[in-house]
Amino acid sequence: MEELKKSWMQDSSAARYTSRLDKTSLHIILRQRANKQMKINMQYFWSSFTLQIIVYAYLSHVIIKHWSDSFLMVVGVLCILMYIPFTIVLLKKFKHMARLRSGDQHTSGLPIREYIQTHQHLLYGFYKFKRRYEIFLVLLSTAIMTWMVFRIYVPGGVVAYPVSALLIFVISLLCCTAAIRAENKKHFKDPLAEIQKLLAEFQQ
Repeated sequence: MEELKKSWMQDSSAARYTSRLDKTSLHIILRQRANKQMKINMQYFWSSFTLQIIVYAYLSHVIIKHWSDSFLMVVGVLCILMYIPFTIVLLKKFKHMARLRSGDQHTSGLPIREYIQTHQHLLYGFYKFKRRYEIFLVLLSTAIMTWMVFRIYVPGGVVAYPVSALLIFVISLLCCTAAIRAENKKHFKDPLAEIQKLLAEFQQ
């Protein structure tokens, strides 16, 4: 058996076949792992996009229903304007990601390494923008939503119940912060770390 194995390895055609097979298998594994990270990212896109539609719908409802309250209407419009840049960047970045569909017959025609690097660049770019934008977006939107709830449903509004309003604001802000941290880890930090590992393995 050892002699047969030695003869097999010395055969040039067999060696070339084994090399091609190993390279092809490796690319398939890397492609599958890259696509797994892409799937995780797209899950974030759909959940985030759905949440933003709900926010837009609620604010539009408040503006239309309370049209006579000019101050409430202006605040609602401003809140919508705050979310629009985030929605635009979200759609733009994830549209490019969706076009990267990696497969044996993917339309982009990118080699696996270039596909992974492009995915990493798009994901990191959006994550960097997200972290900076959310610093004031979450703070202001939470404050505005708390103010709106008290103005619409509580007689006297925030002025009449400042302690309750502050308590609700703080609790809401803490919940949002915890949710965002978990979201960032699952949909951005872990996938970016996995993509970096893929590139390192590819280099090796």
